[in-house]
Amino acid sequence: MKYAWWVLLAACGFCGGAGHAVEQQVADVGPADDARGRWSFDIGPQPLSSAVRAFSDVTGQALLVDERLLVGRVSPGVRGEFTPEDALRRLLAGTGLRERYTSDKAFTLMPAVDTDIGIANMAPSAAPAETADTVVVSYGAALQAAVEAALCRTPLTRPGEYRLALQVWVDGSGQLHRLRLLGSTGREERDKAVESILGGLHVDPPPPGLAQPLTLLLLPAGASRPAHC
Repeated sequence: MKYAWWVLLAACGFCGGAGHAVEQQVADVGPADDARGRWSFDIGPQPLSSAVRAFSDVTGQALLVDERLLVGRVSPGVRGEFTPEDALRRLLAGTGLRERYTSDKAFTLMPAVDTDIGIANMAPSAAPAETADTVVVSYGAALQAAVEAALCRTPLTRPGEYRLALQVWVDGSGQLHRLRLLGSTGREERDKAVESILGGLHVDPPPPGLAQPLTLLLLPAGASRPAHC
């Protein structure tokens, strides 16, 4: 993600497929060494959906997850100085979910599994889910890149100075045929410009069965999240 930091939330995964996103490798991976510094967190107890968004705001790490997986779950929050990995685990304590890092800047959530279940017993059901969710992650990255490139075309909409949440629908030809801003960027003029620029934008066609809309959250740039077009 060259220009800005995003949280991408899949509406409900693949129809008939995985209910949550999982990373592409069998072994877990954590943040890269340069991301292991301690951060200051002040996230109080709250619904898990808003807690993980607050975590992404602080760390700049992107999240891809089925929103239905978060419904009804409450996070105990996390306060203090921790590495991002430790803070996320505290944030998920007691929720029945666990984190999986897909890169040093992106993670997904999945149900915690019984440690007594062997890898051999998990393999048959895990493989299709991993394949489907790998496609979701790849498409999400392509969609983000296309939206960022479009917003970078004018100084008014250039990412970095504002926060923006929006939902998009992409048809089979790759046309972004509908979008909805979930709030304002802080300037009515910019809101209208975003709608004008992204309305009808052509991107890669979505994979078959991808549930929509897709929710994109654009975070303001900061010392840890530089934005440049």
